[in-house]
Order: sequence, then C-alpha cells, then structure tokens
Amino acid sequence: MTPSEKTIFEKLLPLVREITGARAEAVAMESNLMRDLGAESIDLLDLSFLIEETFDITLEPDEFEARAKESLGEAAYEKEGYLTPEGMAELRVALPEVEPALLTGAFRKIEIPSVLNVAVFVHLIQRKLSAKAEEANHA
Repeated sequence: MTPSEKTIFEKLLPLVREITGARAEAVAMESNLMRDLGAESIDLLDLSFLIEETFDITLEPDEFEARAKESLGEAAYEKEGYLTPEGMAELRVALPEVEPALLTGAFRKIEIPSVLNVAVFVHLIQRKLSAKAEEANHA
C-alpha cells in the first residue's frame, strides 16, 4: 500500500528543512523550493539524494522531463535549449502540481528546477513507492 500524501509530506518535511533551512511552518505543498524556500540547483540534487536514502527509491536526473518526452514520440521536446510548444504541453501534463502560468512562453530546459514545488516531490515519491510495491507483488 502506498503511503498517503500527508504521510509522505511529513517524512519529506525534515529533508526539505535540512536542505533549505526553512522553518517547518514555511513549508507547504505549494511552496516553490527555489523561490519560496531559497534552495539552489545544487540543493535540489542534495534533496534528491536524501529522498533516495529516506524512501529507498531511485530518482533519475531528468525524472520530470522523461515523463514528458515519453508521450511525445517523434515530436521534438526541445530545440536549442528551449522547450517546443509540444514539449511545454507535455511538461504541464507531467508536472500538474506546478502552476501552469510558470510553464509558458520561451521556457528553457535549464529553468525546470525553478518551477518545482514540494508537491512535485511528494507525488513523485508516491509514484515511485507505488511502482516499487507493484514490482514486489509481481515478484
């Protein structure tokens, strides 16, 4: 059984606080890790490692993009570092937790970390734990 969103959030909270130095009451599901909590790109990498250790899951470096790219098929996801309109549409589907207004216009691939919020990680952890449980049930 996959843990609830609340259970995962409560287990993720100390990790986010360790990485950002934010007070517990400042961290909410919709908190943007960079803009609201002051994380930097390297902090997100550290957070990923802590998540892997704590939840015993594996996170890929391009985890969010992979979901968007796999449904595009032959269409281009990006061109010269900028997401194509098709790529942007798929990224919005892959990251439903992100405010759509943040994923508009000329959006560079390297800007993806700047839109990530706590909910993105909570739901990613849920998906990974669910997939892991499913694999264990079929083994």
